[in-house]
Amino acid sequence: MENLAEKITIFLAAHNYIAEDKKDWCHYVVIKFLMSVLSLCLLIPIGSLVVGWIGSILYTFTFRFLRARTGGYHAKTPHGCLITSVILQILFLSLSICMPDASLFIFVAIISGLSIALIGPVNHPELHLSSAEMSALRPRIYLRVAFILIAFSLILFVNPIWAGCIAFSTFSVALLLAFSAYGFGVQ
Repeated sequence: MENLAEKITIFLAAHNYIAEDKKDWCHYVVIKFLMSVLSLCLLIPIGSLVVGWIGSILYTFTFRFLRARTGGYHAKTPHGCLITSVILQILFLSLSICMPDASLFIFVAIISGLSIALIGPVNHPELHLSSAEMSALRPRIYLRVAFILIAFSLILFVNPIWAGCIAFSTFSVALLLAFSAYGFGVQ
């Protein structure tokens, strides 16, 4: 993946689509895009084997929707990120179908949402967010958590297992935020 991103970046620079001083930024964006596409193509089908397509899509959407503003644990390599994502997804989707009582989903969702609101955002060295930018992200995190918790509440009445997918995806984001806040991952 690194090689492909490097080739794309060199191609774009050679054809003057990007300035020479933007190569590092472009490389980061290309890696992020490739990882996003690859992870979608891998995670949703794997998750569908555990809880079906809708549960897998709900888990993945919730995770990406929250993670886009919160930051959190970052593996040292793209492969490490993918492996961590697959393990977390299989673990938490499995939990969502094994819970004996749907009321546990409510507890997980509320505690996870509060944790995200209290801990997030967490900065990442490649983002270089200023303290003003970090402060600006906080209200957006609150809105995203509120949106997810409302969606969770509505879906709980339709299909508790789907709601469990949302609850455990939220928990996954909260867990990765906590890891990062305590110094784990790329800092």
